[in-house]
Amino acid sequence: MFITLVAVLCHTLAGMPEPVCVEEIVTDSAMDGRLTWVSCQIDAQAGIAAWLSDNPEYRNWTLARWKCVPGHYAIGKRA
Repeated sequence: MFITLVAVLCHTLAGMPEPVCVEEIVTDSAMDGRLTWVSCQIDAQAGIAAWLSDNPEYRNWTLARWKCVPGHYAIGKRA
């Protein structure tokens, strides 16, 4: 089964009443052949932490939530 790990990141901007949130695909089964439904559920937070350290543009963003999605995932909002 194809799996996609998605992170939802939020950032509070000055003068904005609500934080701005975006979705980013952290990895999927095509990028990481070891990714399964179970490994996504268990290892997601560690994988997202590594991904965040490799993506400094999200240094001031907060991980609001994450999700493991069966199949290919189309991003709703992107930074």
